[in-house]
Amino acid sequence: MTTFAHDEVARAKVLIDLGRIDAARAKLGAVLAADPDNADALMLMGYAWFRTGEYEKSVGYSAAALAAFPDYQSALRVLALAEQELAHLAEHDSAERKRHYDRALAAATRSAELDPEYVENLRLLAGVQSATDPAAALATIDRAIEIDPDHADLHRVRGSILRRGGISVPGAEAALREALRLQPEHVDATQELALLDLDRGDLEAGERGLRLVAQWDPSRADFVRATLAAVEAEARREPEPVFTHMPPPPEVRYLPETPRSNWRVWMALVFGAIVVLRLIFTGASAPSEPPPPRPLPSRYFPTPVAPPYLPTGLYPPTLRPWPGLTPPHAPFRTPPVTAPPRVTLPPHLP
Repeated sequence: MTTFAHDEVARAKVLIDLGRIDAARAKLGAVLAADPDNADALMLMGYAWFRTGEYEKSVGYSAAALAAFPDYQSALRVLALAEQELAHLAEHDSAERKRHYDRALAAATRSAELDPEYVENLRLLAGVQSATDPAAALATIDRAIEIDPDHADLHRVRGSILRRGGISVPGAEAALREALRLQPEHVDATQELALLDLDRGDLEAGERGLRLVAQWDPSRADFVRATLAAVEAEARREPEPVFTHMPPPPEVRYLPETPRSNWRVWMALVFGAIVVLRLIFTGASAPSEPPPPRPLPSRYFPTPVAPPYLPTGLYPPTLRPWPGLTPPHAPFRTPPVTAPPRVTLPPHLP
């Protein structure tokens, strides 16, 4: 590489960092016109197209840089980033999506194999792995944090993996807050934390965080507006009844469909009628006074006895004996006969 080409590539890199993509592409085009196999210029041209969302062109320039220099780690990283974005744009569960993910994973893995101690390689590999294997991505980013624990973006990536993978909300919050402690105006960490707040239902904190993101990075204003509009529409929407999302019982799923009816109302009416009828019958049969005690049945039938001295058709009148001088039950005794007393007459006086 000539001195001119080297200087122009260095200036193009500064312009890309400043966001002046068109000016950077102009300088890189001049370099490539003189040296088509300049790997640095090809890599930066691929990165410039990546920054503007032209991912197919980014893949083409990155592949050309790797054709000139197969182990070029920067070109591998740009290729992995572009293939990952193409996978996001492809249809879900499509063959095209899987093909782009496989290419991104292969490029990121190769870059990490070339320099396993370089945390940028590990950070990129963890980001690609998080789409299909969050556990492997978490192990990769933890290894990177062990190498450089003061790297704010590594903690941001860890928080993003934990949040998007649904692994641990508290762990995601702790990682994102650590990233903001190391770099208070970290845009990506602020955005992830705002989305985490929205996931937890803290709309005020989430909206405040997204507005900071739009303030620090105006290029994300459209994303912030769309997200806040979706949150506001969700808040205005009335919640649907819970039972509409509940599946029918297993025994009902296999029964033939029947017309809808207010069977609950009919069941309530029938039950109420039964209760009312029972109350009516119970009130009608209940005595006003307690019944007299019923005599116990006897084993013997009583013998009819005529009332005393009352003639009836069944019992003819009878003569009642006149009561005697003696008790009716005393034995009869004949009184003894005694001679009358002798009376002595006085002498007859003349």
